[in-house]
Amino acid sequence: MNVDVDRLRRWAAGAEGALQARVDELVRLRADLAALDGQTCTGREFWQGKRLYANHSVGKACPVHGKPEPGGRLRCYVGSDPTRIERARAAMALEKQRADLEREVRTAEHGLAAVGNALRHYYGLLGYDDVAMGAW
Repeated sequence: MNVDVDRLRRWAAGAEGALQARVDELVRLRADLAALDGQTCTGREFWQGKRLYANHSVGKACPVHGKPEPGGRLRCYVGSDPTRIERARAAMALEKQRADLEREVRTAEHGLAAVGNALRHYYGLLGYDDVAMGAW
């Protein structure tokens, strides 16, 4: 069997940096997600005349407005004041950001878990075991 040692060295040299960059990205995504705690509104805009309400799904809690009664829903009055309307809309926009960040975190975690499993497999092929590689 002819093994391209130079290619293996290049891959090995780049692997640590690539893995560390992905781990750093996951840490950043989690921090960005944590920074949104308590600032998002899960409600949707509902206008009654010139007055805005934030209507929430049945049984869904809102970080800004709290929890509904069991089986109930929250309907929170925002009003017609432009400042309050802007704040409510901003909190609703942050909820979309939070959902997007959660998806990105799940994708990154899934990818890193797969890489971890692959590394465990490849280290096994190289003759190392979990004990020799430290606690996984």
